[in-house]
Amino acid sequence: MNSKALANSVSGQFIYFIRKGYQALAPEWQAEVKNFIRSCQHREGGFVNRAGNPDIYYSLFGVWLAKSIEMDDILDNHKHFITASEGKQKNTVDTFAILLIRILIHETDRGKYSLVKLLQLAFFKSRQTSLFYRLFLFMLVVDARYHSSWFWYPARPVLWFYTLPEESPCSIHAALLVIKKKVKLKSEPEAGRLLSFYEEGKGFKAYQALEEADLLSTAVAMFALRTAGSDLRLLAPGCFDFIEQCYSDGAFLAGNGDNCRDLEYTFYGLLALGTLV
Repeated sequence: MNSKALANSVSGQFIYFIRKGYQALAPEWQAEVKNFIRSCQHREGGFVNRAGNPDIYYSLFGVWLAKSIEMDDILDNHKHFITASEGKQKNTVDTFAILLIRILIHETDRGKYSLVKLLQLAFFKSRQTSLFYRLFLFMLVVDARYHSSWFWYPARPVLWFYTLPEESPCSIHAALLVIKKKVKLKSEPEAGRLLSFYEEGKGFKAYQALEEADLLSTAVAMFALRTAGSDLRLLAPGCFDFIEQCYSDGAFLAGNGDNCRDLEYTFYGLLALGTLV
């Protein structure tokens, strides 16, 4: 993917805001973050999950982080792992993760998956995974691969009339807002619904009925709102405090009582911070 196409893609926006978040850290925190990312790379090149095993899903977050802060040696080491992993993935999430990684670090996905096959993966495979999550991953891959706004116009009629179920979590509302913005549909109503998940002085909650905010919901909500052009100034003080509370020795915690340090929440922490600076 060339630099202009990357910058215009959603994945490119992830990288842009993560880089801003990283640059906003104090120098000693920057060094801690780099050390943590290095510590999460297995000797075989893959990035590890919470159990310490090389994992394709966690590797996507590791690649996004390493790409954002230009840890080129980490990315070079990872190429061997992702090449060896091709054909071994067993679910749609891993397949889409590998395609995104290949586009980011190999600048191609070798054309192995046609658009028809990508649609089959999104609609007919791994039905135990949320359909909307599969569609969002599909959108990320197609957006990164084709990087053309006209491609999304056939989806406009469906999205124009689509309404999420009331019980949908914050992350799904955020994903829908990003997709609507991508296809140039009116997004103000969805932005308003997303703001209803904000807890004053804390951050965004996964569900409106919950009392505690979490870093994942805060990051994806702030990213979606920033992408949609919303004014974040009133949210910034509480979100800054919440993000800072989640920082722990080079990584970020979930913020909801889960004290495990991993790459996924480090991604969310830097992404959330980057939307505010």
